[in-house]
Amino acid sequence: MNNPNDQFDKKRFENFFDAVIAIILTILVLELRVPETSDAESVSTQKQVASLLHSYISYIGSFLLIVGIWIDHHLLFKHIEILTKRYILLNMLFVFVLSVIPFTTAFAGSHSDDTFAVVLLFINYVLMNFIFYLLFAFADKKHLLPHSFITSNKKTQTYATLGILGLVIAIPIAFFNTYVSFAVGIIIFSGHLIKKV
Repeated sequence: MNNPNDQFDKKRFENFFDAVIAIILTILVLELRVPETSDAESVSTQKQVASLLHSYISYIGSFLLIVGIWIDHHLLFKHIEILTKRYILLNMLFVFVLSVIPFTTAFAGSHSDDTFAVVLLFINYVLMNFIFYLLFAFADKKHLLPHSFITSNKKTQTYATLGILGLVIAIPIAFFNTYVSFAVGIIIFSGHLIKKV
């Protein structure tokens, strides 16, 4: 059993995490900027918006991922029985990787034909998902969760593993076609959300 001094207020941490997600989603959408072209008067507004299509696709992928992450984190914390300092620090590592998403999303959206930009985004996705997987594994190992929750979520763990593998595969795909990588990410994140309905 953990030392009582190592236990923290679960609700307070959940509120903090919710606030972080809200801020990240706000920054993410603020990265979608009104088109600025020197010849704006000669280019139709439809063409100006179409020029941002890559940014919208990048935004949609990251938005779907963050929604899925919030749902999973909410379910995880609904069942967490004890919150320790080590577990908070592991969650903070997750928040750190999550907080980079607005930058990597905007960078990939602005440079959608650039392999490096898209690979950077997908490395961010992989790290986020891997650290989130560690949150479950750590909670299970340290008995912070009821064992019934772990056993009832075996299918989710399988899907998460396949999702991480899919994101890893999307990285080399970006060297051949960045748009296929974006499509792989959107399919994985959409599938993750649909399975929760």
